[in-house]
Amino acid sequence: MSDAQPSDDDRAARLAAQRKAWNDAHPTYYADYRDRNRDEIRRKNREYMREQAQREREEKERRQKGIDRAKAWAKEHPEERQQARERYKQKHPEAYKQAQRDYYYRNREAIAERRRAREAADPDKANEARHRAVDRAREAGRDSTWSPTPDQRATYRERENEARRMARRRAHAGLPESQLHRVHAAERRHNDAAAEAFFAQKRTGEDIARIRDQDEPTPPELVHALQERSENRRVVREILAVAEEYFADHEVELRARVAEVSRARFRGGMLPLDVYTEPRRHALEFASRGYLRASVASPTSSLTVFRWLTTERAQRGPDISL
Repeated sequence: MSDAQPSDDDRAARLAAQRKAWNDAHPTYYADYRDRNRDEIRRKNREYMREQAQREREEKERRQKGIDRAKAWAKEHPEERQQARERYKQKHPEAYKQAQRDYYYRNREAIAERRRAREAADPDKANEARHRAVDRAREAGRDSTWSPTPDQRATYRERENEARRMARRRAHAGLPESQLHRVHAAERRHNDAAAEAFFAQKRTGEDIARIRDQDEPTPPELVHALQERSENRRVVREILAVAEEYFADHEVELRARVAEVSRARFRGGMLPLDVYTEPRRHALEFASRGYLRASVASPTSSLTVFRWLTTERAQRGPDISL
């Protein structure tokens, strides 16, 4: 290229300089043009947006038709579809894995919702599938290598020991065993869905009439039993409040008395008293004086009284000195 022929960069620079010079000479040209043709500009913008929206709708419909055709073909040719997928998976393993991850993250909420619905519909089947997945992972050598830390192991052991101590104290006090049991998340969601469906359904007039016909006055013996339990609980609360205040004021004296009696029992060949619960038991006996229902606050009368008696032992742990 000779020096007489200007290059593209020189031509672009010359045009830019001419454009800047013209703009500097007519600073209000574009503003005046917009003011004169405001309605026409808005009309063209509306037409452009409508055309763009129409193009997007057509493109979306085209893609959906392609997806529907692919689904119909896959439904009619399941073996060929599986073979094509396997060929693509072997030829492009990384692209296949990335596509799987992208699909999961795009539809994570919908996938989780479908999984929760399946588990709620059939919790037993979901548990069996989970167990089979764990077994397959172990057979393939993908068993989890996670193990608890020493601090976690100590925490687990402490929880287990505390549960055993509570069971022994409950049995010693003559109280029934705990009736609580674990419920898996799938079963809990299934129960919640069933309860929601039961209480959300609309009752017809016949249903309401039938329910009202089933209503009967509460038997007097049940009313009396409820009043009896309510009065007993009120008395227990009052006695425990007095016992707590008395124990706080005379704790040193009560412990000294228990220690003296324990030494005397030990010299006589008997087991010493419990240094944690015995002082509180004396405070409970003092607080129960004067109550007609004093028996409702005995050490074996209720779980509330038992917990109050064993509060300090539960906080300090088992007494290994005895």
